[in-house]
Amino acid sequence: MAQYTLYRPWAADSWGSLDQLRREMDTVFNRFGAPSTAARGVYPAVNLYETADAYVVSAELPGVELADIDVSIEGTTVTLQGQRKIDYPSEGASVHRRERQAGNFRRAVQLPAEIETDKVEAAYRNGVLMVRLPKSPEHQPRQITVQAS
Repeated sequence: MAQYTLYRPWAADSWGSLDQLRREMDTVFNRFGAPSTAARGVYPAVNLYETADAYVVSAELPGVELADIDVSIEGTTVTLQGQRKIDYPSEGASVHRRERQAGNFRRAVQLPAEIETDKVEAAYRNGVLMVRLPKSPEHQPRQITVQAS
């Protein structure tokens, strides 16, 4: 009589082999220059949305000190840069898992239209940076009055 082995993807040993596969794939990608999750650096998640009179850029920067954030504007490009530092309690600490990235970051966001650079406002609260970029008057919606002829 033939013997069959039941494949159980939910078994504990299967998860270990998946983790090993991920590590091996990272090694292969690193050899060919593709960034792995460890090699990508610190890139904050950024949203860009538009209101009637402004564009708003929001960036998730948890753990970043306000003094380590720089916002600059050149033309229609807004650049966010800074540094995230992660301190460990002592020199002899052994890191068992490292998912939070530390280091320098830089994000450049292209805006759809010109803005009024002298009226830009930025606020940082609860680890989220909000940059409000008012549209230049020629790019704001206008109400046109229709005349009867």
